[in-house]
Amino acid sequence: MAAENSGEAISKLAYFLRRLDKIHEYTAQIIAWLNLVMVGLLIYHVVMRYFFGAPSPWAMPLTGKLFVFYWMLVGGYVLLQDEHVRLDILYQRLSPRKKAILNSVTYSLFFFYCGLILIYGWDWFLLSFIREARYSGLWRPLVWPFRLVVPVSFSLIILAGFSDLVRNLHLAITGRELK
Repeated sequence: MAAENSGEAISKLAYFLRRLDKIHEYTAQIIAWLNLVMVGLLIYHVVMRYFFGAPSPWAMPLTGKLFVFYWMLVGGYVLLQDEHVRLDILYQRLSPRKKAILNSVTYSLFFFYCGLILIYGWDWFLLSFIREARYSGLWRPLVWPFRLVVPVSFSLIILAGFSDLVRNLHLAITGRELK
């Protein structure tokens, strides 16, 4: 009876983690479309500048700011795909179970670091939402939407880290992958 309940709990946990992973997949798909918007803005800027001699004061700054969205919001997806840069000198020689143990231990630093960025990111966003209306310069966009990306992206990264940690703990304890 206990084994059945345990198996059912594991299967529910695996289902929950798959649903959580879907959030990151959908986010990555949306951000992929944002990449097309950035390319369109860059093409517009180049055409206006070199063919008409009238560069846009807003296209390049907007593309730079959108790139921050692109880079930060896919962090959770990249983590789940195990595509972050790491030093594999020793890591690649470990067995899957030992890798899971090492990953589980290092996640304490990961959550500490990401948690600090999340906390201070929310403060940074709220301060800009309350006090700062617009960036300075020719093109004066609102500040807060660009700062909101920090706490949102790190919330997604922490969720991806949680998902990966649970999978690593399961592998470290049982020797089997949680699918």
